[in-house]
Amino acid sequence: MLQAFCFNKETGLKKIESPKHLGRLLKNSRNLLWVDIINPSEDDIDVMVDTFKFHQLSIEDAIFPQNQPKIDDYEDYLFLVVHELNYPSRQALEVNTRELNIFIGKNFVLTSHEEPLASISKLIQRCRNNSHALHQGSGFLLHSIIDTVVDGYFPVIEQLEQRVEELEDQVLAGGDKTVLERIVDLRKGVLTIRNFILPQRKILGILGRAGTSFIRRSTSAYFRDVYDHVVRISDLLDTYRDVISSTMDAYVSVVSLRTNEIMKTLTIIATIMMPLTAITSFYGMNVTMPEFGWGWKGYAFVIGLMLSAISGMLIYLKRKKWI
Repeated sequence: MLQAFCFNKETGLKKIESPKHLGRLLKNSRNLLWVDIINPSEDDIDVMVDTFKFHQLSIEDAIFPQNQPKIDDYEDYLFLVVHELNYPSRQALEVNTRELNIFIGKNFVLTSHEEPLASISKLIQRCRNNSHALHQGSGFLLHSIIDTVVDGYFPVIEQLEQRVEELEDQVLAGGDKTVLERIVDLRKGVLTIRNFILPQRKILGILGRAGTSFIRRSTSAYFRDVYDHVVRISDLLDTYRDVISSTMDAYVSVVSLRTNEIMKTLTIIATIMMPLTAITSFYGMNVTMPEFGWGWKGYAFVIGLMLSAISGMLIYLKRKKWI
């Protein structure tokens, strides 16, 4: 599905009803075109080839998903791949990634993605209400797109921070077998986000230093501001990664402590039972004992001997501070 908008300082923002008019509008340098394509069809690809004259390699990159953010310079335009991140639900630990492909030239920006993106929908609505992002050319529109995408990272980081804090509380409370799974899943989530954030930080660094014919030096300052946001997110991810590693160590310590307590209890019970086993084995011999002729007094003597042995063992263990 293709939707296109044309901005001109004289006529304002208008929606283009038919892709057939794009070529004519593109020739007018006073126009700024923004074409957004969802799940490109054959006709949409023809627009990329015939109208915008994009290189075959960049079109292939836009059609087939890329696993990493990237930026390529094709002289007449730049091709960028960035990613939108979100959690599918409040309970989910796995992060969803959605690719956004961006072509930017002197007077156009073309965005392509396989499914609707919240950042693009939000920016389109914002431009309809206020076309300020379009007044300063295609470079500033590119900044607005990337800035909106990066703004969407902060709710993900906040949810990630909340999950890390909850995990710490669960570990300190003792936790159960599911805690380890949550730790591993959360660490995978942090690494996934980090693997997309770091390349995008490099892209923003390049754009912040850019001086191309369609990214003004004044616009580069805005990219440096977004770069600072991404650096802050990257630093937070490094912190969360360290916290999760520490939480894993704490979980192992808690489990080891619990195991040691169990072993200690079992050892105490076995130690207390040792004299009882010795006494019963002693009186279980096929040898006539003098106590056998005492009647019930012999039974009481043996019971008393067992209780004395238990008391003696408890006193000994207590004095050694083993219990």
